[in-house]
Amino acid sequence: MAYLINRKFFCLGVLLCISNLSLANSSHNFYSITLSILSYAKFSNPNISFCVVNNLSIANQFSFFAQQNNHKLTIHAISADELRSTYCDAIFFSNTSPNTQQQLLNKSLNQSILSFSTNNNECEIGSSFCLFTSKNGNPLFKVNLDSLAHSKIHVDPRVLLLAKNSE
Repeated sequence: MAYLINRKFFCLGVLLCISNLSLANSSHNFYSITLSILSYAKFSNPNISFCVVNNLSIANQFSFFAQQNNHKLTIHAISADELRSTYCDAIFFSNTSPNTQQQLLNKSLNQSILSFSTNNNECEIGSSFCLFTSKNGNPLFKVNLDSLAHSKIHVDPRVLLLAKNSE
């Protein structure tokens, strides 16, 4: 019984946090959503290496948000070519097509990699988590369950329930 009550409060808290994020109508919400999802993922290494591909500006924003919110991860700005030689636990694509995302993930140094994208609206190939903005300006995300299963990273199922239904 206590478990069900705690679960309801947890889910309510997560929904309130996401709804508060949505009210701001800012692209910075993608940073908060990504970092929140990462906090509910179980990695084998406690020092998470988070790589941002081909976008130094976004890497700097992630560093700022991570520092402001005490997230323990190391952020690297890398080129797509460096993914083969750089160890990343999680990766963020902002301007890479879904097909290229898939190719890069298949060739990455780490085969257990959690991936995020802001350039993958269909979310059928490529990244595990696809971030987008709704018509009214709210940030949302979809989950590519095939990509998530391939990553072999466990993400709390309650996070998956918050994803937008792609149907």
